[in-house]
Amino acid sequence: MANLAKQLAAIRQRYVSLEEMAEALRRHPGFEGLNRATISRWLVRPTRRAALAVEILNSRTAARARLRIAQTNSLAALPSTMVAAVSSGKGWGLLGQRYGVTATVVVCNTGGEAFDLLEKGQAEIALGSRDLLPQLGRDCCRLCSLSKTFITGITSQPVEAVADLRGRTFGFLAGSPFGARLEALARNWGIAVPAPVPLRDVKECGEALRQGRIAGMIGTATNTGQVRRAVERHTHLFPMPQGMLGSYELEVAVNLRLAAPAGIRAYLYALRETAEYVNYRKSVETFQAEIAEHARMDRGDVRHILTNSIYGLTGLEPATVLALWEQEVVRK
Repeated sequence: MANLAKQLAAIRQRYVSLEEMAEALRRHPGFEGLNRATISRWLVRPTRRAALAVEILNSRTAARARLRIAQTNSLAALPSTMVAAVSSGKGWGLLGQRYGVTATVVVCNTGGEAFDLLEKGQAEIALGSRDLLPQLGRDCCRLCSLSKTFITGITSQPVEAVADLRGRTFGFLAGSPFGARLEALARNWGIAVPAPVPLRDVKECGEALRQGRIAGMIGTATNTGQVRRAVERHTHLFPMPQGMLGSYELEVAVNLRLAAPAGIRAYLYALRETAEYVNYRKSVETFQAEIAEHARMDRGDVRHILTNSIYGLTGLEPATVLALWEQEVVRK
């Protein structure tokens, strides 16, 4: 502890005041409420948390950290896609350029698949719907929320009210929570809706619609948009009213057993900055065109999804952050 106190004292000399030193730490997840009084106590009696503060202030990088990020190819996960990208444009590639973190995005069809990879140790971070969090085991914990987006639906016949859904069979991507969500909504509405049909992928959803095996599909705007474009050459589809199916929140979860704490810290810091950038830019036509080209999506779909998505790191899980702190201190 005496050595730690000396390190803190040396770092203190680099700052004009304790407040400035506290501000440098408050930029990092888990230190948002730090004040100068706490740092003053650390200078006399350093704690394990003070050891992590020394690590952060001595190096703003997470050298040698590796992150495998499992997520769907959805614009709900756009900030996470951007921070791990190779592109040198503003708001892109922050993990590699600024923090030296090697990041790989593993694209999954559903959030369920992403969480499954997290459980199996094939990813350090995964993004999935809040509905799927109960499936996480002991080593995998919720870290924070990233985005909130309306659930969308497309049907072969117009839908104007919930009563129009009575007796209609809907499809959804297997592994996603949307089938269970529709069944729960139907019970609340008091109408009879046949059990939703799980389908393997977007192609199978399109085939089921063309063949009349299902009357519609529910899911993310990205997936329903892909199905609509594939089907509308043969069958005209109608969008369900916005908000009828509610919204879903995309959660960030971490494998505590595998993740390098410095890498997770860098990811969160980059993610916060990129989410703010996306919120500022998402109504700009040139940015929408850039995203459409990168995601290989129709520009109209991109505009619709970005307009109806709220990005931002919310509800950071204190217990998960504390567990990461403790791991980092123990490893030293």
